[in-house]
Amino acid sequence: MQKIKNLLYNDLFVYGIIIILGFLLYFKSLFFNFVYLDDNELILNNINFLSDIHNFFTAFTTDVFHVSHEAAVYYRPLLTVSFMFDAILGGASPFLFHLSSTIIHLVASILVFTLLNKLRYQRAVSFFLSIIFLVHPVLTQAVSWVPGRNDSLLAVFVLASFIFFLGYLEERKTRSIILSVSFFALAMFTKETAIVLPFMCLMYLWAVNFLRWKVVSRFLLGWFLALCAWYPLHSLAMKNPIPMTVKDMLESLFKNMPASIQLLGKIFFPFNLSVLPNISDTTFFWGIGSILLIIILVVYSWKKEKFYKNSYKMMLFGLAWFFLFLIPSFVRPDPTIIADFIEHRVYLPIVGILIFLVESRFFDNLRGKMKKLFLIAGFVVIVVFFTVTFFHQNNFANRIAFWKNASENSPHSPLAQRNMGAMYQLDNRNDLAKEYYLKTIALHNLEPMVHSNLGLIYADEGNYSEAEKEYQTEISFNPTYANAHFNLGLLYYKTNRLNQARNEWEKTLEINPDYTDATNALSIINTAEK
Repeated sequence: MQKIKNLLYNDLFVYGIIIILGFLLYFKSLFFNFVYLDDNELILNNINFLSDIHNFFTAFTTDVFHVSHEAAVYYRPLLTVSFMFDAILGGASPFLFHLSSTIIHLVASILVFTLLNKLRYQRAVSFFLSIIFLVHPVLTQAVSWVPGRNDSLLAVFVLASFIFFLGYLEERKTRSIILSVSFFALAMFTKETAIVLPFMCLMYLWAVNFLRWKVVSRFLLGWFLALCAWYPLHSLAMKNPIPMTVKDMLESLFKNMPASIQLLGKIFFPFNLSVLPNISDTTFFWGIGSILLIIILVVYSWKKEKFYKNSYKMMLFGLAWFFLFLIPSFVRPDPTIIADFIEHRVYLPIVGILIFLVESRFFDNLRGKMKKLFLIAGFVVIVVFFTVTFFHQNNFANRIAFWKNASENSPHSPLAQRNMGAMYQLDNRNDLAKEYYLKTIALHNLEPMVHSNLGLIYADEGNYSEAEKEYQTEISFNPTYANAHFNLGLLYYKTNRLNQARNEWEKTLEINPDYTDATNALSIINTAEK
């Protein structure tokens, strides 16, 4: 036992265990395909952009989907840059994308260990919790779903920044300020959620009774300079953002906040996992159980407060870390769309729960007569989590597996039903595709793209009248959907209504000037008429 304890004081041993265990767990994910939730748009449809290193700086001046003709949605330049390295080395092959996501997760797990160690928790406890983080089922989506790396990449930069922040408090070296601020800047260029980090740093100073103006002022200057670098580029990329008022944001936040209870439940009891969960199809049972558990731990810690002065402040710090890093994901630009609460969003917030657990004195019994029982229980938890994660990642193996899980676990999600139909349509299984499209329409008749896709099926069947009705229905509530106009133009062309076909293709190009198929189709008509 003493030899094992000594090994835990060897950083290389700890890092080696994390790396080996992580690769054993996620090895099969390396051979997964894309699942066609954002990865097709972010990677496959933009592979030419990603494969050209000359676009490196352009990534910082465009939104993550590289749209020039639609409203910008998300600014994620470092996510794009990470995809660029994968694309340059491996093209559109998913292997390198999955390998990079796995490596980022391993780095994040090592940083979790480093952070807990920096907070001066028992080394054995820090190691155990970093392994829990490594194998936790709720984090599977951040690793096995390629776009989920946005949150693991964010966690790497935020954790690194906070670790150097703690380093400055210990050593008072300017180098630590520079590194901490630099990683904060990288986090901002990864996801806007990083703006929470300065507040967490200030709250930590409050929790440890070290809120000194001299320390705060130095970091305030650094954070301000980082934001000065980020804001102009963000504004340039998001010059045509989706309009959203403060009222819209607050309403969205209030409407979606109950999901925090469900996500909290998946941290403590990760057994009702889904690739595309929504509030209506997810139980609150485990979340309520988790809240009760937190209350019990708070009461337990409170009774021991005379022995552990100020631990309640760090418990608040841990809970604040969880909620404040999670809350931004509840603000959605379109309140009419049923929101999903994909589990990768708890990747960074879960660190706060780990801190809370340590501060609640839950691990104080890791000594004496209870030590053996705790070790056995901890080993069982790791094995169970490892096993659940090992099998749960199969839901990310390919697009059919992914959307089958989504449609089954989120039966009230129009998006899940529509995309399950779209996957079958891509495989030329139109009978099944039509079945899921009709399910979608029954749930939400105004679900974008579903009528246009259904129109394609009717057109393939030669039922042009029904196809035309579906295209017109799509355009009636989704007039800026270029594909619907293009498909309607094709139908008019096939039925020898050339003027109407031309009109639809011209509308297509008004919406999306880069729609090359519409440009080619117009040239065919113009050539035929000469």
